[in-house]
Amino acid sequence: SRNFSISSHAVVTAANVVSVLVCLLAAILVLRLKLYKLLVYRLALCQVLSALAMASVRVMQVMFINYDDSPNIYGRICIAIGFLAVYTQWMKLLFTMWVTFHLFCF
Repeated sequence: SRNFSISSHAVVTAANVVSVLVCLLAAILVLRLKLYKLLVYRLALCQVLSALAMASVRVMQVMFINYDDSPNIYGRICIAIGFLAVYTQWMKLLFTMWVTFHLFCF
């Protein structure tokens, strides 16, 4: 059971690292090709940046999952990462609703 837990954390971390890299590549391409001048591409860029933030927080969650050296520091890190996880999920939801509204109303 312990080996499965460690390997599942490794898979989740690897998937989130790949997600971070793909989001960075997409953001760089949008900025490099100056596609942000149109509203649709700005909305897509917001989606990419929120996905980047969410994947980065997920990587941090897995990094600190077995961090037990100092309970005072661990507690603060846990609270900060929990806040960031909730914040990025709401941010992603907001941008998804924004894109949906834009697609159906314009």
